[in-house]
This record gives sequence, structure tokens and C-alpha cells, in this order.
Amino acid sequence: MDRPEPENPDVLPSTALAYLDRNYWDKRFAQEEHYEWFKDYSHFRHIVLQHIKPQSSVLELGCGNSQLCEELYRDGITELTCIDLSPIAVEKMKQRLINKGYKEGQT
Repeated sequence: MDRPEPENPDVLPSTALAYLDRNYWDKRFAQEEHYEWFKDYSHFRHIVLQHIKPQSSVLELGCGNSQLCEELYRDGITELTCIDLSPIAVEKMKQRLINKGYKEGQT
């Protein structure tokens, strides 16, 4: 499976254990604006919308800098909670969602 490379390859971890290190993620998310680990939402939107309705509550574990919650919000799913090991990722996600119309009290 082809995966896009991160915007800045200098932030790739030196070992697999680095993925458990919050400092690695803070550094990466401070430099990187967006990255989807698997595929973007458009590839599985039809499946998601069969099971998640506008009144659903969604918890995105390890939100990083994915656009998944933005896409869910655009589809009318507004009860969203995004969490991540990196406080930098969470703050950036919060600001992105606010900038797109998500109400601050909902983040």
C-alpha cells in the first residue's frame, strides 16, 4: 500500500519506540500541518455514514493532524471529541475546527 510521505521527512522517528514518545509527536505536529496515516475520509465516507449519524458522538483517538473530524463536522456530525498524546496536536486541531465554524465550547 502506498502511503504519502510526511511533509518533512526529518521528523520521521529513528526507532519504532519513538512513536510512544510525546516529544516526538510534539516536534512533528509543530512542523507538519496535515497527514493521513491511511486514506483520507473520501475513501471510506460511505461506510462511516452508514453507521455514524448526525446525532452520534464521535471520539477520535490519536487525532494528530488528520482532517477526519473536520470532514465529519462538514457531514453534520457535530458531537466530536479529538484527543491525542500531543498537546500541540490537540491545540492545533481545536484552532482548525474553530476556524471552520465549530463552536469553541464543543472542542
